[in-house]
Amino acid sequence: MADAVGIVCHPRIDIGGAPVTEARRQLEKGGFRVWTYCATAEERPGALEGELNGTRLIVSIGGDGTLLWTAQQAAAAHIPVLGINAGRLGFLTQVQLGDEGTALDRWAAGDFTLQRRALLEARVDDRVFLALNDVTVHKGIEINLIRIEAVVDGHPAGRFDADGIIVSTPTGSTGYALSLGGPIVHPDVRAIVFMPLNPHSLFNRPIVLPEQSKIVLRLPSASAILTCDGQQTYALRPGAEVRVAAPGLQVELVQFSGGRNFFELLRRKLRWGLPLTDGDE
Repeated sequence: MADAVGIVCHPRIDIGGAPVTEARRQLEKGGFRVWTYCATAEERPGALEGELNGTRLIVSIGGDGTLLWTAQQAAAAHIPVLGINAGRLGFLTQVQLGDEGTALDRWAAGDFTLQRRALLEARVDDRVFLALNDVTVHKGIEINLIRIEAVVDGHPAGRFDADGIIVSTPTGSTGYALSLGGPIVHPDVRAIVFMPLNPHSLFNRPIVLPEQSKIVLRLPSASAILTCDGQQTYALRPGAEVRVAAPGLQVELVQFSGGRNFFELLRRKLRWGLPLTDGDE
């Protein structure tokens, strides 16, 4: 029986501090076994493997980066994640720090829903990486552009002289891809965004692909860096081939009724749909 709750914190959050200890006390009073973990971006998925058995919920306390890391750990184990924002933006997190007590009460009472978000999988050499936001192949610190050959579902999609290519989920469409001019994709849409990164061209635009698309990114002559969710990195040699797909793996995010809808979130966090001046004129 799943009777444990995990609390994953950003390194700047004191595990012995009031928010964590109060949450632990509240959960233990409700009969749950509680474990805690301090997350760092350098740790690969699997870091929590020994803790996940019997875990019913993981509470992520930090910013969006902490939630991204936690999602990579939780998805394969099908454990829901409750995001508590102690960072700057908090686009993905559901609850602000200070409101975690009410949120945990609602969760324990079953007063919540689960929103499923698809992850991407990137395969290169004998390595497998997961990403909730995006998979990026980029030139790193080099000044020169690199050439990347892209194949989608077995069809040549193009050769790009660019800083790189971003493959994004709908969740990631409001992250790095957005800052580069990509489209905002509603999280309920089953799609993948394919986006050249600063291409040397007047005509390359992002393309929205079906979620089941299989993407291959090849480096015919240049070295590059693979980055997943801005956290995991892997050096790519000339001739490397990165295979990107949505393998059907999803993370379940705890949502509460009466919370922010998607458009309110866009307005509050990104100022989307707001006029430059107040008033009707």
